Order: sequence, then structure tokens, then C-alpha cells
Amino acid sequence: MRRIFVIGILLLAGVSQSLAQDFFTSLDTVHIEEVVSYGTLKKYQSGAKIEKISETQFELGQDGNLQRLLSRTLPISFKTDAGGLSTIRVRGTSPDHTSINFGGININSLTLGHSNVSNVPMFLFDEIGVQFGSSSSVNGSGSIGGAIHLGLKNLWTKGFKAEMRIANGSYGEQFYGTKLFFGNGKFESVTRAYYYTKENNFKFINPIKDFETQKIGIEDTQRNADIENIGILQEFNYKFNENEFLTFNVWLEDNWHLIQQKMQTNYYNPDKREEYDDKHIRIWSSYKNRKNPLKYEISGGYVFDNGTHNNNDADTIQTNRVIAEAFIEHDIKSGISYKVGAKATRIRPTVYTYSRSLDHEDRIDFYASYFHRFSSRFTTTLNLRQGFVTDFDVPFTPSLGLKYMILSKEKSILNLTANIAKSYRVPTFNDRFWIPGGNPDLIPEKGMNYELGTKWSYCDGETSGNIKINAFFMNVDHWILWRKGSKQIVDDSGNIIGNYEWYAENVQNVESKGIEVMTDWRYKLFGLPFISGANYTYTSTKRMESLNETNALNRQLEYVPLHSGNFFSATSYKKFDFIIDGSYTDKQFTDEEDKNILDSFFLLNLAVTYKLSINKKNDIKINGMVNNVLDTDYQANWEYAMPGINYRLSLTYNLK
Repeated sequence: MRRIFVIGILLLAGVSQSLAQDFFTSLDTVHIEEVVSYGTLKKYQSGAKIEKISETQFELGQDGNLQRLLSRTLPISFKTDAGGLSTIRVRGTSPDHTSINFGGININSLTLGHSNVSNVPMFLFDEIGVQFGSSSSVNGSGSIGGAIHLGLKNLWTKGFKAEMRIANGSYGEQFYGTKLFFGNGKFESVTRAYYYTKENNFKFINPIKDFETQKIGIEDTQRNADIENIGILQEFNYKFNENEFLTFNVWLEDNWHLIQQKMQTNYYNPDKREEYDDKHIRIWSSYKNRKNPLKYEISGGYVFDNGTHNNNDADTIQTNRVIAEAFIEHDIKSGISYKVGAKATRIRPTVYTYSRSLDHEDRIDFYASYFHRFSSRFTTTLNLRQGFVTDFDVPFTPSLGLKYMILSKEKSILNLTANIAKSYRVPTFNDRFWIPGGNPDLIPEKGMNYELGTKWSYCDGETSGNIKINAFFMNVDHWILWRKGSKQIVDDSGNIIGNYEWYAENVQNVESKGIEVMTDWRYKLFGLPFISGANYTYTSTKRMESLNETNALNRQLEYVPLHSGNFFSATSYKKFDFIIDGSYTDKQFTDEEDKNILDSFFLLNLAVTYKLSINKKNDIKINGMVNNVLDTDYQANWEYAMPGINYRLSLTYNLK
């Protein structure tokens, strides 16, 4: 009933709003401003590597999630199962080391420290910006490995337009979404809502022993791995004038899934069923005034996160956040500007295992950024950040970035960039306060990042493109892990009352270094326009020191492939678009022993899109996609099955 109700609401919203088109005589959309701007991210980070997903690739990922999009477009690795859980690893760091930002909100869990990127839907957003390397001086705690920014564009719609999308795929996959834009040029309301479900009942070869034939490998069907997600993002935006704006965003999510079991459990205990439900309320509002040389912005937000396992409401895992932020930005003169701001957060955790004496925690950050263009060839940026956390010492984190144009000719430009940055991560609430095992005496993880990059851009008539090469070195000290041991539990009187089986501690030092190569080109071949790109990364990530007894010192870290890469190519012919993409992932260690190693794998995907224009105000887009065309048998998480070849068909209706 829930599924039928949600689908009905989404379709009814689209149909009812489409009837309003007759009341409006024109639609005029002008891109004036963005809530999260790719350009703004880059302005104060001259030497940083920040990438934006192309519109063509972003459009293909509209009925998918963040993991599905980034794994096919950028050199980033993921540890993932068949869709219920996925965690990101940028430049060999842990999932806790990449912040995922919506406005001024880092959506990562404050209890776990990271996000399930399978639950971040691309349909709700307009663009994605990804920063590689340490960015704590700009984004705060947790941005040791990188930062992802979920972007919204303010179109300032005049009139009404709508988009409705329906997708159907293998293994019971269904997607229903609608986007509704309404405004008068000054006021704009944007509603984005979606519903996603998947049964995940795919067949696979289970590598267990058939005692009748004595052979390894039995055909099995994945059970109890269903997914059901629903979300809505509502925007209210008001433009006082060309340089003064008020924006208000509310993002509601309810993400439910059955926890996928390992292949052996799936076969021998087929009735085992574990539910996990994540609910989120995220509100962010900003007032921006850019009328004068001294610009300023005042923002505030609220976040509610709630996780429930097996419908057990007694084991509460909740956090509430109230956030306030303000900054001023001053253009001293052409090519010189600075920004100074502060951000304050009050957090109230409600977790069934935490001490009742933990009522709240306050976090305050002061930051300053400086931009200086010395000439048309040379720019530099400096960022400074100092945080304060209740009963906790946070390190000072500066960063320095440089950009220099080495070569400038009629058809090509060659730029050189360099960046050095300190970073940090405040331990999660679970790390410090979980009973038993939490350690309030933990110190923050600290990182140092060094980066050198070059970008060659070329344009000659119908051929244009970029080649980007980045070399990086990163050291992360005081890396936090949960150790298995016999740490003593002492009461307030000093009496030993037991031992921890698991406890959190600053355990190891990790060193990550590598090279990333990225290229994108636009050209014509046989009279057809093409867009193509390829990415490759070499990432050597090793634990250099560890308090744990381990055989894995100076060896590649778990779930970090040494080599990985992907490619993408698209062309158009009349009303058709043809797209091909593929990705390669090298072998991966899964534990600290030299066993249980995931084999390398290559995935190939194909897509065809047909565009049909009904009239000036109505058009339809039909897309067919085949994933894992080669039917590759692979794992991206040890002992968790992944689907073979599968399809997805989608229909998008745009009303203008």
C-alpha cells in the first residue's frame, strides 16, 4: 500500500501541476545564481583539484545514486554491496575522511562518521562538485581525503515547468520522480520528489561446495536484500535584486533496506532478515547580499538523523543539530579579496548506549580565506581555520594554494598548480562515548597533504579538450580503529569491574601517494559530434605504523585498489544519443592477512537515448541502459554477491 500511495502522489503532483500551464503565457529561465557554485569552490583554492561531473554523465545518473555516478565518472573507489550499503574511499582514505556537503551541512552521520552513499539520490540535485585531497581548512572536520558538494541551481523560473521521470529495471527496480518549478522571476518554488524500490532478487554463482557433485559453485538467488527509498527536496527562493537573495531548502529522506547477507548465509540461512531504516530531516537557509564591495551571507540550518535496526525503537540512535554560519567577503580591488567567517553547531545525541551525562556538544569554527591574483598568469590562495569543540582540542589547519600559467598560445594553455594543506577529523560520538569501548581521551586524526598538478587545455575549431595530471602525497596520523583486546574497565572508585572486548584507540599512521590522470575531449568523427574522457589513478596507501600486531605493515590498505580507471564516450545522431562507459578496479585486500583478496574486474555499460519533441512546450526522452554488458562475476565487498548483466529503461517527460 505504501508503494501505491507514494507512486500515486508523485504522479498526481505532476499531472495537477501540468494543468496549470494554460495560465502562463511564457517560460523564461535565466541562470543567475547557484546555492552551491563550482566557481565559488575554486576561487579560494587555487591549487586544489576540484572536478565537476559533466552534464551528459550527470543526466545518465538521474535515476541512480551517488556511488553509481562517481564510480563511473571519476577515479574514486567504493566498498559496496548490491545497493543497500556503499562507502567511499578518496585517495585511499577511509569513508570517515570524506565530507559530503549540502549547503552548509555535512550530511555524514555524527555517530558513525560517514554516509551510505547508496542513499544519496542524484535526482534531487543539479550538479556535483568533488574536491580531491585535504580540505579541512575550508570544509572543517572530516575532509582529510576530500569533499563532495551537492549543488542546486537557482533558475528564477517565470511561469511553470515540470519534469516527470519513470524508470524500470532488472530485479524489480523501479524509480518514480517529479520536479516542479513555479515562479514569477523573483519568487521561485522548486519541488523535487522521488520514490525508488528494488527487490534485488538476482541470480549468482555461490562459491560453496555442492556435496553431491563435490564441485565448488552452486547457482543461487539473492534473498532479503530489498531496498525502498523515498525523498523530497523543497526549495523556496526569493530574489530582491540581481545581487540579493534569500534561499530556503528542506530535504526529507526515508531510506529503508534489508541488510544483504553474505553468500554463505544467503544459502544456508535463507530466511534471515535484518531491516535498517534511516530517516533524515535537513533544513538550510541563507540570506546573501552582494550589492556592495563588502559582501556578506548569513545562514542557518537544522538536521535530524535517526537510525533504526529491526524496528527496535528502544535502541535509539538519534542526533539533532542546530547550525549557524555567517561570513563577509571583501573585494579590496581587482584580483585581491578575502573572506572571514564563523560557524557554530550545537549537537544533541540520543543514543541508547551513551552516558546520560552527555547532554550536548558545541562546535565553533573560525575561518579566513585570502585570494590574490598577482598577474594574469599567477594566483595564490591562503585558507586558515581554527575549531573549538566541547572538552576537546582541535588543531589549527592552514592551506596554501598556487596556480601559474606556464604557457599561453593561440590554441593551447598550460597551467601548473600546487597545494599544501593540513587537515583533521574529530572522532565520532561512537568512538568517544559508546558504552562499552568508547574512548573520550582520543585525539583527533591529523593529516598533511601535498599536491602538484598540471592542466593542458587545447582548442582548435571543432576539437577541444583537457589533459590533467596530479601527483599527491598524504600522511594521516593517529588513525582511529576499534581494537580487540583486554583493556580494563575501571569504575569511579578505581576498581576493575571488567574488560573491553573492543575499544576505540588512535592506532596507526597511514601514508597515501599516487598519480591521477584525467582527460576529456570534444571532437567530430565521421561527421558526428563526440564527447569522450578517460581517468586513471595509481594509489599506493600503506599503514606505516600500527599499535596492533599486524602482518599488513607497508602493504596496500584494505579496499584500496592500487590501479583503477574508467572511460566514457558519447555521440549524437539525429534524435539519438549513444553512450558507452567502462571501469576497471584492481585487486583489493579485504583484511590484514594475505588472503580473502578480491579479484580485479572490469565493468562495461551501454546506453541509448531517444529525444522526441512533441511541441515547443512538451518533449519526451526515452533512455535504455544495459549495465555489466559482459556479465562479469565480481565482488566489491568480500563474500557479498553482485548482479550480472542487467537493464534499466526510463522515460522522462518535460513540460515547459
